[in-house]
Amino acid sequence: MLPINVVNWLFNTVTIIPFVIIPLYATTVLGASLFQASIIAGTFFGVNAVTAVIMGSLSDIIGKRKPFIIFSLFGSAVIFILISFIALPVTLILVMGLFGFIAAGFNPCVMGMVSEYSKPQEKGKNLGYLNSGTSLGWAVGSFSSGTITEHFSFAMTFYFGCLLAVLAAVLMIIFLRETKTDIVKERNFRKIIIALRNRFIPKSGESTYLKEKGLSWFYISLFFRYSAYWGSFALLSIFFATIVSTTWVGILIAINLGISALIMSPVGKLSDMKGRKIIILFGLFGTSFVLILYATSYSLILLIITQILNAFVFASIYTGGSAFVSDVAPSDKHNEAMGFLNSAITFGAVTGTLIAGIMAEIFGLRTMFLILAILPIIGAAIVLSKVSETISSA
Repeated sequence: MLPINVVNWLFNTVTIIPFVIIPLYATTVLGASLFQASIIAGTFFGVNAVTAVIMGSLSDIIGKRKPFIIFSLFGSAVIFILISFIALPVTLILVMGLFGFIAAGFNPCVMGMVSEYSKPQEKGKNLGYLNSGTSLGWAVGSFSSGTITEHFSFAMTFYFGCLLAVLAAVLMIIFLRETKTDIVKERNFRKIIIALRNRFIPKSGESTYLKEKGLSWFYISLFFRYSAYWGSFALLSIFFATIVSTTWVGILIAINLGISALIMSPVGKLSDMKGRKIIILFGLFGTSFVLILYATSYSLILLIITQILNAFVFASIYTGGSAFVSDVAPSDKHNEAMGFLNSAITFGAVTGTLIAGIMAEIFGLRTMFLILAILPIIGAAIVLSKVSETISSA
C-alpha cells in the first residue's frame, strides 16, 4: 500500500496548485474578474466530471489501472508547462478543460486499486490512509505554492508542479503492479465500446447496483455538498488574500488539509465500527457551519479555527463517502462506482463555481458563503431520508 499512497500524495500535491494559485494568477496577472476566475476552475471540474466515470469504466472493462494513472501523471506535467506561457483568461479556461480530461483517470483507478487490495473489514481504514495522502498532498501543495509564488514567481510554482508529476509517474512505473482481478481483459475496440455503452445504458429490466442502499441518492447528496465546497474553494484564496499575505493563504489551506491527512485513517476506522451514515451526516452539516464561519471571520485567528474545524468535516465526508461507495459497488465495477463518485463531486463543483462566481460579483464574497451554506443541508436531508447504512454492526 505504501507505493500507491506515495504516488497519490505526489499527484495531489500537484493538483491542488491550480486551485490555490490559479485564481490569484488569473485575477492579478491576467486581469480576470471574479466570475472568470470561478469559470476557470469550473471548466476543469466540468470536463473531469464527464470523463472520470468513463475512464473508470474503461479501466474495469480493459482490466488495467496503471496506463490510466500514468497518463494522468505525465499529462499533468505537460499542462503545468503550458500554464506558465498563458497570457489570456480565455486561453487558461481551455487549458484547464484539457487538464480536467487528463486528470480524470487518476482518482477512480487509484481508489479502485486500494479497494481491490483491501480486505472487506479494512476498506474504510485503507481508503482513510489513501485520503490522508490526498489531504497531505493538498497541504504540502498549498503551503509550497503560496510560499514559492510569494518569494519567486507564479511560473516557478508551475514548474514545481511539473517536476512532482513526472516524479510520481516514474515511481508508478517502477514500483506499482497491476491489481489481481478476475476481470476478463477486453482488447477488441468494438467490444469495448459495446461494453461501455451497456454500462451506461443497461438492458431493459436489468438491475443496477446504483439502486442498492440508496447509492444513487448519495451521489446526489454529494452533488449538493461539493457544489458548496468547491464553489467556495474556487474563490477562497482570493478571500483569504483580503485578510492575510499570500504566504498565509497557502498556510491556511495547508492547516486544513494537513490536519485532514492526520485524521483520515482514524475517521475511516470509526466508520468501519460505527457506520458510514453518521460520519457522512457530520460532514454534510459541518460543511454548512464552516461556510457560515467564513462569512463571519475577519481575523487570522478565526480563519485558523475555521480551517481546523473544516479538516474534520472534510475527512468525514470524503472517507465516509468513499467507504460507503466501496461497500455497495460490486467487485467488477469498483472503478466505475468511484468514477461516479468523482463525477458527482465534479458536477457539483461546476455548478458551485458558477453560483459562487455570480453571487460574489453581485453580493460579495461573504454573502456568497452564506448562500452556498444552504446546499449541504439539502444533501443531509437526502441522506437522512434515502440512504441506508452498510455496516451491520453499527
